[in-house]
Amino acid sequence: MATLAGHPAVAALRVPAFRRYLLGQLPSVTCSWAQVVALSWVVVGLNPHALGWVVALQFLPSLLLGPWFGAVTDRYDRRRLLMLAEAGLGLIALSYALVSAAGGLGLPVIYLLVTAWGVLNALDTPARRALVPMLIPRELGGSASALTGTVLLVGMTAGSALGAALVGVAGPTVAFAVNAASFAADVVLLWTIRSGASPLVGRAPGQIRAGLRYVWHTPALRTALLVLAVVATFSFTVQVTAPVFVLVSLHGGASLVGIAFTAGAAGSLAGALTAAALGGPGPQAITRATLGMAAALAVTAAAPTVPVALAGLAGVGFAWSILIAAVIATLQHAEASMTGRVMATLSVVLLGGMAAGGPVASAEIALAGPRTALALSAAAALIAAQLSHSHQPGPTIARKAGDPP
Repeated sequence: MATLAGHPAVAALRVPAFRRYLLGQLPSVTCSWAQVVALSWVVVGLNPHALGWVVALQFLPSLLLGPWFGAVTDRYDRRRLLMLAEAGLGLIALSYALVSAAGGLGLPVIYLLVTAWGVLNALDTPARRALVPMLIPRELGGSASALTGTVLLVGMTAGSALGAALVGVAGPTVAFAVNAASFAADVVLLWTIRSGASPLVGRAPGQIRAGLRYVWHTPALRTALLVLAVVATFSFTVQVTAPVFVLVSLHGGASLVGIAFTAGAAGSLAGALTAAALGGPGPQAITRATLGMAAALAVTAAAPTVPVALAGLAGVGFAWSILIAAVIATLQHAEASMTGRVMATLSVVLLGGMAAGGPVASAEIALAGPRTALALSAAAALIAAQLSHSHQPGPTIARKAGDPP
């Protein structure tokens, strides 16, 4: 560990508290994605068209409550808030397992549990992001960001494969139970971590509105977020389209659903590593990423065989990671006093787009089938690429919050 941590890219591993944080994060993310595969399989078996609403209910609370939970995170102890959120998510996973074991996991119960999951995740996300800087020295922030992103994508990739294996061999109930256990382990590890003091910021009026005005009147920030909104809503809907596509168009089962998720997650991991290796994104990075996603979605929509479809899904994941990296890099050029609110806007746009995109994709599938839905996703990515290219910002994007537009 000492030799590895000497490399600048992983220098944050020298910090014991951060190592413990990652040690809890990896199994938690892995098992959460195993639950995604298991839940997707259960919902598709009950009603394939319901999957879009499940995705919407999972992300809608972040859209509605995200800004408020961001303020809550600044007002209270972040480690304790994260422990509370993780414990709650573990209880929901346990509820899935118990209800599934009793044979009562129908759509009404799923809708209730997935909404509760979304509410707790709306707290978990800002608390987790805000805790990391308190675990490390400021100069190791870049290393910590790269490591947390890599762990997230490794967990997604491994979790998709684990979910497919658990569902295929032991059934979804076991996948839910394993996820509950992973959250319990993460809470224990968080309890052992000693972090810096939370800022405990007092309330002040108008802060959220000021942040939104700043984003809208800064062209580079506005364009990046508009492109992301289009892609998240109309293009990156594979959590809905992929399971139905596998079931209806490829005539696959639970194992192939898991493999499809694994292909997309593996592509995302490759994209994240590529973005890190290339350093800062170029001026056309957002445009190129959206064009790449359009091409990958078109390949998936027209795929005549399973290998071609999996290659297309991997391409979608690759382009998605490149796009996210480019958008975040653009937003990080915002004025320092506005960075927190700009990043909160990012979460609302990203998760809100996914929440809206679930029902949109389900409606497209119901009307025209999964291949057409994927083709429409490709067309939306092309529109996003044109939007990015037509509104290419200049090199200076950071402005004072009070400057005129």
